[in-house]
Amino acid sequence: MRTGIWRVFIGAQLMGAIMFIGARAKAQQVSESALKDRVAQLVERLESSKVESRAAAEKSLVDLGTRILPLLPDSVDPKKKDLAERVERVKTALREKEEQTNLGASKVTIKGKGIRLSEVVKDLQKQSGNDITDLREANGAEATNPALELDIDDKPFFEAFDLIAEKAGIAFTPYTNDGSLGIVAGGMQPAAGAPAMAKPLVVYSGPFRIQFKQFATVRDFTTAAGTATATFDVMWEPRLRPMLLSIKNEDLKIVDDQGKPVAPQVPAEANETGLKAGNCAAEVNLNLNAPERSARVLSSLKLKGTMTVPSGMKSFKFPNLAATNVVRKQGDISVTLESAEVDEQTWKVSLMVAFPQDGPAFESYRQGLFNNRIWLQQRDGSRFEHNGGYNNTGSDEGKISFEYMFVDAPGKPKDHMLVYETPAKVVPIPLEFEFKDVPLP
Repeated sequence: MRTGIWRVFIGAQLMGAIMFIGARAKAQQVSESALKDRVAQLVERLESSKVESRAAAEKSLVDLGTRILPLLPDSVDPKKKDLAERVERVKTALREKEEQTNLGASKVTIKGKGIRLSEVVKDLQKQSGNDITDLREANGAEATNPALELDIDDKPFFEAFDLIAEKAGIAFTPYTNDGSLGIVAGGMQPAAGAPAMAKPLVVYSGPFRIQFKQFATVRDFTTAAGTATATFDVMWEPRLRPMLLSIKNEDLKIVDDQGKPVAPQVPAEANETGLKAGNCAAEVNLNLNAPERSARVLSSLKLKGTMTVPSGMKSFKFPNLAATNVVRKQGDISVTLESAEVDEQTWKVSLMVAFPQDGPAFESYRQGLFNNRIWLQQRDGSRFEHNGGYNNTGSDEGKISFEYMFVDAPGKPKDHMLVYETPAKVVPIPLEFEFKDVPLP
């Protein structure tokens, strides 16, 4: 990867997140079990003798969303042709939903007096589809639950969350290592008596929240040259799970208060950087020529880029983890469960993913494979999350192989179903923002 005008860094991880993931996984097991029971009941009603009951069950299954695709039956008794057709209609409707991912900002409406923070967070998650975890106790802080008065009407997710955080006296961080936004102690605004410059410089753009963190200048006395670095945190809604960030210097426009442009150090450069799924933010550094010393502010800093994100997910189920060389295919994508090796307390699962190589999104899709979700599902519907890291073991002509590790999984491999999710397709969405009247050092 080239390093010139800008660099993207994934931020430091919060240690408390590790403790929280265990509790979160237990809660998830309960919800998965309840969801499985609900799907089974509705599938059974698809065989009702009443037309109205069958139609209602079919609609209810579709309304549950794409997360139930792995829970629907893979096959139906050939003698039950009508049931097979209804199940297939549900699957088709859900797969169409997968292709319709909301690539804009989620909208949130929360109104009322005396609403506890815990209930507000539940509403935020339900309305936006974004995971939020409370890390305060895990980090040794008190998990206060203040009552809030809110009048949020169809407001973009990050604007709503910033408002809630200010009222609740909390902060949130994208650096959780599990892909969620984490609630932490402290406020988003400066403490009383702090200088005005301590107030965050934040703008919103679609599903993104961008904070201007720093502008630093350096003078080289041996060459008389001046350089500058502008640093931003680009945060995205957790549901997006972007794969790639692309920026071209030609789309960077900066002007100081004297109307003079501030140019990038390498005007013609472009760069693409892969993004990891553990944190829903990246730090962007822009390497620039220093503004004139007489300049007091940057009147305008405009940046245009693109984020490549998965649009919908495909779920591949392998009923028996102990089976070898089992292939599942959906459309142009196939996944092979090659083997599962038990090495003391660690299970090593080998998978191979094959995908089409043509089209401009090929490299983005290939990068996105490193963000895919994988988990074990027991017969009671509970999930055992992937917790042991992975290795990329090979890549050749549209195929890429991985070894995933699961540590301290219960039972034996044959007791588990393996579920693997990968993007249905990938699409670019614009990342465009402008900061005005930025004070210079």
